[in-house]
Amino acid sequence: MVEGTYYIETYGCQMNEHDSEKMSALLERMGLTAVSSPERAEVIVINTCSIREKAEHKVYSALGKLKPLKAKNPRMVTIVSGCVAQQEKEGLLKKAGYLDAVLGTHCIDELPELVEQIKKTGERIARTAFSKDVKSLHVTAHGRGRSPVCSYVTIMQGCSNFCSYCVVPFTRGPEQSRPFQEILDEVSALTQKGIREITLLGQNVNAYGNSHDMHISFAHLLEKLHKVQGLNRIRFTTSHPRDFHEDLISAIADLDSVCEHVHLPLQAGSDRILKAMRRGYTLDYYLGKVAKLRSRIPKIAITSDIIVGFPGETEDDFLQTFEALQQIRFDQIFSFKYSPRPGTGASSLPGQVPEEAKTSRLAEVQTLQDQITQHYHKLAEGTEEEVLIEGIRIKTGQPFGRTRTNKIVNLESSQDISAGETVKAKIIRGLKHSMIGRKIS
Repeated sequence: MVEGTYYIETYGCQMNEHDSEKMSALLERMGLTAVSSPERAEVIVINTCSIREKAEHKVYSALGKLKPLKAKNPRMVTIVSGCVAQQEKEGLLKKAGYLDAVLGTHCIDELPELVEQIKKTGERIARTAFSKDVKSLHVTAHGRGRSPVCSYVTIMQGCSNFCSYCVVPFTRGPEQSRPFQEILDEVSALTQKGIREITLLGQNVNAYGNSHDMHISFAHLLEKLHKVQGLNRIRFTTSHPRDFHEDLISAIADLDSVCEHVHLPLQAGSDRILKAMRRGYTLDYYLGKVAKLRSRIPKIAITSDIIVGFPGETEDDFLQTFEALQQIRFDQIFSFKYSPRPGTGASSLPGQVPEEAKTSRLAEVQTLQDQITQHYHKLAEGTEEEVLIEGIRIKTGQPFGRTRTNKIVNLESSQDISAGETVKAKIIRGLKHSMIGRKIS
């Protein structure tokens, strides 16, 4: 162990990644320095995800690795944060006697105080209370993103939809929107530090402004952020189809800084399954949203989430999902096998689908989508794309970045290009998950 050091291990979504960035900023304000391995750390935080059973199992595996480290150095501070922490609360302390603290999703701002208290008293602590004003929403990460020029900005937390398969309302609480001016101030500060692209985060970003009687729509927020000097690109995730209104489609179409990419989870193509999921829309409704987006924004990329093996899903239900994927032809999907989550409505539904059937259906979906994605990338060969350079590949020396439609482009390594540049690139090869490009002089 090295005194004054910390290590954070992160599981889950972009919101979790950004929460880890916030915790990193808080720990460094205390004077701690990040290290690349838990063995060298004085403070270890495991930031967890429980959205699926597989993700939760990974967390418990990581937690088990803390036991020998704590035995070797009892003064090491061990903390579990995130959704598993929120879900299990004090139960985690009972399961793992080598764990010092459990930090819930509403309590990230309390991390420095928690560390100091443990170091002084040795007390084992659980902080998991929900709050009507989530103070962690106001914690900033000072531009710690996936690259020197891209950053996440949280605009809201929680979800009030209670889809029958989803644990988020129980682990993140109800929807709470962050004050408009605070978001604007953070984005302005980030651009002054060289950030050129931001991704607005929330479990349901297009419900922004619905809480606290703010009367500010998500589309209005985009309009204000569009005017921030130095900000080239705005992305956002995730959107709920039911809340995807005309003003948002117009904002994407009309505001140059808003990228032509929408992540719009479908989840299933069967109306019967969508109803059981409590999604609040039909396939025809969803197809109508896709048609409007593609009509107003012809070059838009649409990505989605798909769940296979939901309780009661028959072969015919699955076929409807498969046919919907063939019809819509998403640019990319994130697909998963259904897994029951504690406290959710679907966990007690009859007709649980056998694991073999889930595995088979997931393979079919992923094979189809790989073909569709690669086809899009092949079609791009010979076209010109605007690419924001995010960095340089360490092994190959290739500059890499993303198009406005969020497709990864690796440029030829011989070209002298720096992070932060926006270049015109000719696509010379389309691959399964990325594209190869050449900078146009």
